[in-house]
Amino acid sequence: MARVDTRGDAGEAERVSPLSCADDGDGMADVLPAHASFLAYCRLELGLSSNTLAAYRNDLTKIQRGLDALGLEQAMVGPDEVGRVLAWLRDHEQQQAASLARLLVAWRMFTRFLVMERQQERDRVQLAQMPTIWQELPQVLSVDEVERLVTSAPDGPMRLRDRLALELLYASGGRASEVAGIGLSDLLDRSTLVKLRGKGRKERVVPLGGRARTALKNYRDTLRPQLDPHQRQECLLLSSRGRPLTRQALWKIVKSAGVLAGISKPVFTHLLRHSFATHLLEGGADLRSVQELLGHVNVTTTQRYTHVDARRLIDVHRRFHPRS
Repeated sequence: MARVDTRGDAGEAERVSPLSCADDGDGMADVLPAHASFLAYCRLELGLSSNTLAAYRNDLTKIQRGLDALGLEQAMVGPDEVGRVLAWLRDHEQQQAASLARLLVAWRMFTRFLVMERQQERDRVQLAQMPTIWQELPQVLSVDEVERLVTSAPDGPMRLRDRLALELLYASGGRASEVAGIGLSDLLDRSTLVKLRGKGRKERVVPLGGRARTALKNYRDTLRPQLDPHQRQECLLLSSRGRPLTRQALWKIVKSAGVLAGISKPVFTHLLRHSFATHLLEGGADLRSVQELLGHVNVTTTQRYTHVDARRLIDVHRRFHPRS
């Protein structure tokens, strides 16, 4: 269980390992053997991240609960049975359409694995239809709200670190796990670039702007040497005990800054990622460049932000079209 540091970072959970920026522990002692084999395959053969593995494990556990409740076996599952299980999870565990769609993705991957390993004769799960999902536009902060947020790191001994964490989340557009995993060796070209490790351990390099570099210098020159006096840690962002900062701690930093900044809407780490992408597109960046910066494999994932172009075109039409 994670320990809580109450001395400098209120409520800040830390990883047990003091030398690692990531936790790759399987944690599969209490899952079914077939699930454990599948998760090991995802980790060793597909190189999926520990966060993705944890999500798949949770999804398979829910699927198994549905199968058990309905008296079904994995080998007998086809489209009708999938529908029954998903309906049971919707009605009894209040799973929403987006969660059910993710569950079905995990189920399809698991079934393909069983067929590949000859533990199941055929795959009929792939015939099941994906639950209908209404694509919601991502909520974003305005440029002014971002400015208020990143300058509202709480006062205290960890202010320089918290300010850097906020700057990095917005400057890089990185996920919380990616920013928490930044190491000293990931700062490239005199800290004008940073290497991020995304889903499936895929790496990408993102530029850092002037304000993020200033926050980085302030933190590295003063606070970080105090947190790691023997220079044993590779991770950039450290807790008050000198251990790698977790993504949960990043979430708390962002939430606290949002309160201090007086932002009324819910503030969370991914909101800065959404804002990063939206502000780039508003500034004229092309979709493919934003896709690369975000680390999206498929451009359709990035297209959720194209509402920015539509809003800009509506404004242009209203201002300049003679019959608007």
